[in-house]
Amino acid sequence: MIRDSGPPPAHPAISRALAHELLAAQLPELADLEVGERFDGWDMVVFRVGPELALRLPRVAGAVGPLERENHLLTTVGAGWTFAHPRVVATGGPQGDYPWPWAVVSWLPGGTADVSPLRDDAAGAVGAALAQVHVPAPTEAWVNPEQSIPLEARVENLEWALDLLTEAEGPSGERLSVAGAREIWREAVAAPGPTEEVWSHADPHGSNLLSLDGEFGGIIDWGKMARCERAVDLSFLYTAASAAGVATAVAAYRDASSCDDPGLDARLRGIAVTKCASWAVLDRPLNVMMAWRGFAELGLVV
Repeated sequence: MIRDSGPPPAHPAISRALAHELLAAQLPELADLEVGERFDGWDMVVFRVGPELALRLPRVAGAVGPLERENHLLTTVGAGWTFAHPRVVATGGPQGDYPWPWAVVSWLPGGTADVSPLRDDAAGAVGAALAQVHVPAPTEAWVNPEQSIPLEARVENLEWALDLLTEAEGPSGERLSVAGAREIWREAVAAPGPTEEVWSHADPHGSNLLSLDGEFGGIIDWGKMARCERAVDLSFLYTAASAAGVATAVAAYRDASSCDDPGLDARLRGIAVTKCASWAVLDRPLNVMMAWRGFAELGLVV
């Protein structure tokens, strides 16, 4: 069983000076562009490069595969996507004390929806975007060890987290209805199962969805893309939108995908409960905040 944990320390060579060195040595046509603010995710460090580009550096050895997978899938599976997403501009290799490959991608404007949630009437654009992503995945497609799993395989992690949350309080002193969470889970398990597996982002939480003053601005960070059931991506929307917004997104998704999946709504709520429970017990304030936002929109805060 894999449980969420905080991000590991980044490779010590990563710095703004390293970013300048990599560009100067390997992409000299970009060397005169300003290297801006550093952003640390779980897997990648991102530096803005000039007004239109971003440099993506794996923070740890385990992020090298996701970067290479992201570069490949964005240019193949993602070739026809019409919604805003990073486009691979160039790639580079190890240099000096930095041992791994890296990439330059297009920069997408906006803030993240964890901080600036999507408006209810804008969430439909996310559903339509995910419908473009969710094309049938071949059997040899990569599987995500956290998300490409049967619904029932999530129960052990859920119960572990709920035990920790029984007496816990949220960021504003709120409490979780553990009984309500278990009821949502029971409904998910009882619902009809998925009809197929599709290519999925597999991590479209609020930090990976962009918001332009509440409008949908795009989806970033595709390194976890994998073969999953449809409900996985949709479940993450509870971290970035209200319950009404999620309903709008799912309705738009059904219209755009024409999927026949009667258990979709119940399963995505069940997966959302498991993800929120896992994040609520992390020692990472941003994830805890998104978890309790999800709990509230699922109707589980008392």
